[in-house]
Amino acid sequence: MKINEQDVAIFGAHLTMDYTVGGYEVDSSAFMGRKRSTFILLNHTTGFKEIVVPIVFDKKPVTVNKDRFEALAFSGKVELEMDDGQLFTAYLSEIGETVYTHPDLIESEYVFIGVRHGRKRTVHANTLFCESTLPWTDCILTVTVGKTGKNYQIGPVVFPSVTSGQVLVVDGINKRILANGAPAAELAEWTVLPSLSPGFNAIDCADPLTVEYYPAYF
Repeated sequence: MKINEQDVAIFGAHLTMDYTVGGYEVDSSAFMGRKRSTFILLNHTTGFKEIVVPIVFDKKPVTVNKDRFEALAFSGKVELEMDDGQLFTAYLSEIGETVYTHPDLIESEYVFIGVRHGRKRTVHANTLFCESTLPWTDCILTVTVGKTGKNYQIGPVVFPSVTSGQVLVVDGINKRILANGAPAAELAEWTVLPSLSPGFNAIDCADPLTVEYYPAYF
């Protein structure tokens, strides 16, 4: 197992058994009305998965190593890579009870909350196939403006004016808009930042796009 590309074995940490992954929370609401036989689905979205990781520490000094492991796990939003290859973006939600099974062994259980995903994809095209199974996948759109003009569209974002050679980034992953590498949210108009749907997506833009995303899975 790795956290932020660091193998937890450096802390003398090992999984005591298979980790477990819970199902996604699903938030739904529907309206049918009185004396009706059909309904309208008003909201249907997914939440997070719960990843439960049982760990044993068996490398001296075990207490110090456990503390170092927890400091890494608690460092904010982290990337988990499990031994079977599954990837999660997650945060630490719970540190379980510490069990001293031997003077040189400590066991504990860690609960992470997150989203399962694949490795980063980079596609140089305005039409692409998104490999996700979740309904929405945040993405980053990058383009070099071909010619100076007005009302320049990049997916759901419109720039009232642009200049030839300007490099624009509409970033739905990190929630930002850049122009030539600098913050530029004030230069754009939008109500949502870009995301992809499973399957083929056609993104509006007059110039060739670079699209970056992490496939997101149920």
